[in-house]
Amino acid sequence: MIKEGILRLLQHVMASFVFDLPPVSFLKGAVLRLFFQMGNNSYVAHHSFLLNPHFNRNASFRIGSDSSIENDCHIDYSGGLMIGDDVWISENVFIATHAHAIDSSALKKSQPITFSSLEIGDDAWIGANSVILPQVSRIGKGAVIGAAAVVTKDVPDYAIVAGNPARILRYRN
Repeated sequence: MIKEGILRLLQHVMASFVFDLPPVSFLKGAVLRLFFQMGNNSYVAHHSFLLNPHFNRNASFRIGSDSSIENDCHIDYSGGLMIGDDVWISENVFIATHAHAIDSSALKKSQPITFSSLEIGDDAWIGANSVILPQVSRIGKGAVIGAAAVVTKDVPDYAIVAGNPARILRYRN
């Protein structure tokens, strides 16, 4: 829990524009690599957060090589998140890997939380303002998520999806 608190504080400090300036931008990656597995040439851009909001001790986060998380993204890795190589997560994307039960009339805070892992395959592209919901466990290799899509189920390899809820438009050939 202390490690998560320190990480949260560091993320807020590192999300400031100061760490996007060329002379110190390498520090952001160096600090994130203390907490997460990050491949070569991968980065997390300005005002993007990697969150474990319920301090799930089993949570893990891994990002492959040459991948990027662009500005203003909120990435919940509390259920576990593996991002492949050459993945591009565009601006203002929200990814959730946990959900709150709403099965009874009991208070929300007393109901269980379910965690689910997500794997994003190599060469995937998640368009700006997209939302990936917790029931999604896999976004396939080479998949493209259109801007502002709401992804509610797994996306096959090389599929191009868009809409709310996202549906397959075609495949990359």
